[in-house]
Amino acid sequence: MNTYRHAGDIGDVLFSLPVIRYFGGGVLFIEAARYTRQLLTPDKWCGLDVLLKQQPYITDVLPWHGERVTVCLNDFRARMQSTLRRGEGKQRHLADWMMEAHGVPLSEKDKAWLSVEPNAVAPVVINRSGPGRQPHHVYHNPQFPWHRVWKKYHQHAVFIGHPEEHAVFTATCGEVPYHPTADLYEAARVIAGASLFIGNQSACHAIAEGLKRNILLEVWPSGANTLSYRPGVTHGWDLNIQLPDLSAHQEKQSSSTTSPTSTASSAVRSPRSSCPMLS
Repeated sequence: MNTYRHAGDIGDVLFSLPVIRYFGGGVLFIEAARYTRQLLTPDKWCGLDVLLKQQPYITDVLPWHGERVTVCLNDFRARMQSTLRRGEGKQRHLADWMMEAHGVPLSEKDKAWLSVEPNAVAPVVINRSGPGRQPHHVYHNPQFPWHRVWKKYHQHAVFIGHPEEHAVFTATCGEVPYHPTADLYEAARVIAGASLFIGNQSACHAIAEGLKRNILLEVWPSGANTLSYRPGVTHGWDLNIQLPDLSAHQEKQSSSTTSPTSTASSAVRSPRSSCPMLS
């Protein structure tokens, strides 16, 4: 059985899954490295292991304690960093760096690498990470038209993530019902049940990409390294982007699912999760 080691933030781990699947899967060891945004010890996984073990090619997810592995998924970093220092590759996808490092066809990421049972809470799911982070880890774009996005979608949307993220979003953009999720597995089910994911570059965005959902992405200009060029993905670089329309099927879904407003009222009073890694 193949074994894999990865030291990265949650989004990095998620974007490595095409490599793991290509080699037939196996056991993933997660290394808590100090050069990542947060020390990814098991108490910070926030259900990442639960989500990954739902995938047919992942046998187990364990903390790394020096075990020898078949594939070290950290190998991409040296070449990536040297290329970035030359001022090149700034917009190259993280998954491409990892696949290239191990000789995996880049087309491997074009197929969904995540699958979960959908939880159809709302046609549109919004997540915007950033509050509570150091400034250099806030992946926002001041040119992204959040107010226009809110006006178009808020009646069909719920917000997932940390309660602080929701509070900041409603204060700066407008009211959107909050749907609590206990961990990343629950978040993935809500994203899978939606027709459109809207958010910035985050773990939730990586999940939406792994599920191959329709995505409206707030692009971080200083590090646009998770851009996927496929149908259904809109890259939000500036105020002039064309916002995707919800289809008649999606509008019907909005009226047939649980009312987002009623979901939010109970969630704000007693959120079930304060997991900082959900974002």
